[in-house]
Formats: sequence, structure tokens, C-alpha cells
Amino acid sequence: MQVDPNSQFINQLNWHSNQSTQALGRLASGSRILAPQDDAAGLAVATRMQAQLSQYDAAKSNLANAVSFTQTQSGFLEGAQDVFDRMGSLAIRAQDATLNDEQRAFFQGEFRKLKETFNDIRTTQFNGKELFDGKELSLSVSAKQNPIRMSGIDLFTSEINDVTAGTTRLETPEAAQSALKMITAAAEKISQDRALAGSTLAELESVNASLENESMNAQAALSRITDSNSADEVLNLSREAALEKINIFSVNQENELKSRIINLLG
Repeated sequence: MQVDPNSQFINQLNWHSNQSTQALGRLASGSRILAPQDDAAGLAVATRMQAQLSQYDAAKSNLANAVSFTQTQSGFLEGAQDVFDRMGSLAIRAQDATLNDEQRAFFQGEFRKLKETFNDIRTTQFNGKELFDGKELSLSVSAKQNPIRMSGIDLFTSEINDVTAGTTRLETPEAAQSALKMITAAAEKISQDRALAGSTLAELESVNASLENESMNAQAALSRITDSNSADEVLNLSREAALEKINIFSVNQENELKSRIINLLG
């Protein structure tokens, strides 16, 4: 006669051992979903949310580049404003009828260098793209949201080119007076461009803040679905370990009983 009293306790022992392993895995990984069968519905939702978080990360990267681009524009426009402010000062001083030719030549020399400085500014590139060619840029941050339109800033307009042309000079009071009018118009254009860059930057930062908030909320929701509760898992691990010990004791007792029965039957 075959006696197998251990099967019930062995099955229970294996089950509790498996539960302990899972609890330990959840503690180690920090995730309560180690396999699809743990929570199939939760895993499906978590997978979609992880894809959404990846899109948020990509959008934030795009926004960071756009912010850097616009900040660079703003910085160079500030430099351009300083250049035209200095040009205006020179044009006013050059209208002084008491200046001699040597002094006028000195002002003209500085004026020429300022034009060269400005030409360097307006041909500046950011990652291979012209900062001031006037072309509009489109920035995509979400499949659900229309692209952000970043207005182009053009530093090659007629009012600016009038100043940078070689014929604009300060060598006579009359020429300096004419130059001052053109410089004033160009400086106003630069001021408007600075305001435009500031407006674009404010919009980008607002979108970035909103996107950051959405990303944080999505991450928190994902954590609620997938993260394990350490306190609960420690309790689970302790409970399963205790039950394992009980079942090991029961198996040993049953083995001893089995041996006695076999001896009696033998």
C-alpha cells in the first residue's frame, strides 16, 4: 500500500514559497507587476502611460532646444541694440560743426567697426540654423496640440540694410544727420524684434511648465498603478515565511508518520 500524506502540505509549501519569492521580487524591483498575470489590466494601462511619458520627454527636449534658440536670439539682439545705441551716439557727435577732419575720421572708423560687429551678429547660427533670416519655425509638442509657431526675426530688412550699407557715413554733419535718421529707424526695428523674442520665450516657457505638470501627473498615476507598497510587501514576506516554516514542520511530521506506518506494515 502506498501512503502519500505529504502532498497537501508540499503543495502548500510550494505555494507559500512562490508567494515569498514574488514578494521579495516586488520589494527588490519596486514594482508590483512582475508579470502580465499579476495585473493584466493594470499592465495594459501602464504600458500606454509609459508610451505617453516617452512622448512627454521628447516634447520637453524639443522645447528645451527651442528655448535655447530663442534665448540665444534674445542675447544677440541685446548686443545689436547696444551697437545701434552707440551708432546713434556717434551720429549725434559727428554733427558737431566744430570737429576737425581727424576727429570725424575717428568717428567714421568706429562706425565702420560697429557695422562689422552687427554683420557678425546677424549672420550667427544656432546648431547650423540661421538665427535672423526671418524664417518661421514650427515646434511640435503633442499629437493632440497644434504646433507652436515661432515667428522669424529678420535682421536683413531695408531699414537695417540702409545703416549697414557702405554709403552710410559720418564724415560730414549732413551725412551724420541722414545716418542718424536711418539708425533710429533700425534701432526701433531691433527693439520690436527683442519684444517678439521675449514674447516667444514667454510662450515656450508657459508650454514647458504645462507639459512638465502633465508629465508629473502622468508619472504619479503610473506609480500608483505599478509601484509596490514596501510596508505591505514586508508584511507579506514575513507572513509567507512563517507559513513556510509551519508547512515545513508539517511535512516533517508527515514524513515521520509515513515512516512509522511503513514500519508497521513491513
